[in-house]
Amino acid sequence: MKLVIAIVRPTKVAEVKDVLFEEKVDRFVVTDVMGCGSQKGYTESFKNTTVEVNLLKKAKIEIEVADKKVRSVVQKIIAVCRSGRFGDGKIFVVNVPTYIDL
Repeated sequence: MKLVIAIVRPTKVAEVKDVLFEEKVDRFVVTDVMGCGSQKGYTESFKNTTVEVNLLKKAKIEIEVADKKVRSVVQKIIAVCRSGRFGDGKIFVVNVPTYIDL
């Protein structure tokens, strides 16, 4: 079993959810997060003050995936989320040695 962690643009969550359901993957959690990476953020001006915003809103999707489906799931997430611009996100794949269903 693997845990696929995808950090993506919030606008892509619905599309990722759709491809996960296509793959018959229904064990995942979505969390709103903020982060900083190659995208570097932006500056805003407000009442003669310039503020640098470098923590940008992202969505973190943690997906439990059977070993045999990992490659397919990752490729589909990439197909949906990759635009070629900075800030598209990151994907991490982690071994899950044991887990307990509650």
